[in-house]
Amino acid sequence: MLKKTNNVHYIIRLMRRISFLFFILFSCVFTAHADSRPDCLMCGMYLEQYSHVRYEVVTKDNKVHATCGVQCGLFLQLNLKDTFKSATATDLFSHKTLPASKAWYVYKSSVITDMGPGFIAFASRKQAENFITGFGGNLFTYQEALNLAKTGLK
Repeated sequence: MLKKTNNVHYIIRLMRRISFLFFILFSCVFTAHADSRPDCLMCGMYLEQYSHVRYEVVTKDNKVHATCGVQCGLFLQLNLKDTFKSATATDLFSHKTLPASKAWYVYKSSVITDMGPGFIAFASRKQAENFITGFGGNLFTYQEALNLAKTGLK
């Protein structure tokens, strides 16, 4: 009977040790993964979930700063002030990037992409107008969108 009791205690201790090791192992794996996921500099949302509306800002030292979408990108651009060099927006339909200054923007449509209701970029005015026909919103040029962001989107 004594030997059987010792075996049970041994197995329990062994199971606790194994459980503890798994806990440590998985804690390290999930922490490393969470730290390696790039997030938006402005709001903290995970960039990989918003690659279809991504907006990138390049500073004069050629560093690329990615944001989840146009709205965060415009605010980042305004915050960078004199260090801002250029920006790219991602067209909602093709998912291709284009110079932000050449894109057309729809604001306050019924479609929520990243920040809602926010800006959505389009490669052409026609695409943006067609989108507005179906989902509402207001059409803006790059400069108009930037000016609206300066006012805090009021």
